[in-house]
Amino acid sequence: MKEWWVQVGLLGVPLLAVYLHIPPPQLSPALRSWKSSGSFFTYKDLNIFYRDSTGAVGSSDVVVLLHGFPTSSYDWSKIWEGLTQRFHRVIALDFLGFGFSDKPRPHGYSIFEQATIVEGLLRHLGLRHQRINLVSHDYGDTVAQELLH
Repeated sequence: MKEWWVQVGLLGVPLLAVYLHIPPPQLSPALRSWKSSGSFFTYKDLNIFYRDSTGAVGSSDVVVLLHGFPTSSYDWSKIWEGLTQRFHRVIALDFLGFGFSDKPRPHGYSIFEQATIVEGLLRHLGLRHQRINLVSHDYGDTVAQELLH
């Protein structure tokens, strides 16, 4: 009788090879639409996805939406239109490692870096000195706290 680890290896290696060659699932029409209405900006040679919509006429308010874990800016899709009726600009990004943003490996992900990326996006959009409203949940709450600090 062979050692148990040899039997596991003989079964596990082919299964791993098959898994690594399975293509990712196709995006739903809603996700394709979300992605096509967004843009990317570069942070340290990494592509960060974001959406930026103009909305309410007569308002100068800007809101930045910070998503939770383990999701993406698509968290905000069901309330996006309502927010554009209230705010002049509605902005959401996919944090590094989430959604349509790059997912470098290996990489030392940190809340501090995510906050720096949000600041970089605001600079990129010319909003560095603009008053910003933050709406966040879950993981985004911690990033928001770092931004407020």
